[in-house]
Amino acid sequence: KATKYFFQKKFEMAELLFREELKTNPENQLAYSYLGDIMLEKQQYDAAIELYKKAIDLKPSGEDKFRLGQAYYYKSLGNVAISHYLDAVRTDPKLKYSYYQIGLTYLVLLRDKDNTISNWETYLRMAPEDPQYEKIRRAIEILRDPNFILPPVGSDISLEEALHLGGVVLQKTERTDTSKS
Repeated sequence: KATKYFFQKKFEMAELLFREELKTNPENQLAYSYLGDIMLEKQQYDAAIELYKKAIDLKPSGEDKFRLGQAYYYKSLGNVAISHYLDAVRTDPKLKYSYYQIGLTYLVLLRDKDNTISNWETYLRMAPEDPQYEKIRRAIEILRDPNFILPPVGSDISLEEALHLGGVVLQKTERTDTSKS
């Protein structure tokens, strides 16, 4: 019943039932995993981390390691997130989207163009069927341009805007800001 509520996005009921399940069966790895997903959905990242760790201790799974990486990503702990994404793909090589997420973490949290490109290229080789293939390929092209400058964390220009505009506005903004000083 708990999983049925979970997939219906009735998370409060699902959470109640999973917690009840753990009272009678504290070795239920799936219950910890689903509860971690619920906490992730509620943006309770520390709680999600603890639940995923318990699930992994009981039965290591690439999916749980990936989700653990997501929780750390949302906490803006880029290097920790990447280590869990890498662990996920080592545990389950079919988790090709880990490479996309690693690239995204390098881009968004660490502002590292080279590692973003490398991981996204790996992802595209593994997932040519991805509906976002062309968008990711175009983003790689833009990131490769030596004139493209990533906006710093906290910039008025979002990464999405910068990638969409190919960095042109960034260059103009930098000149404008320089002329004001």
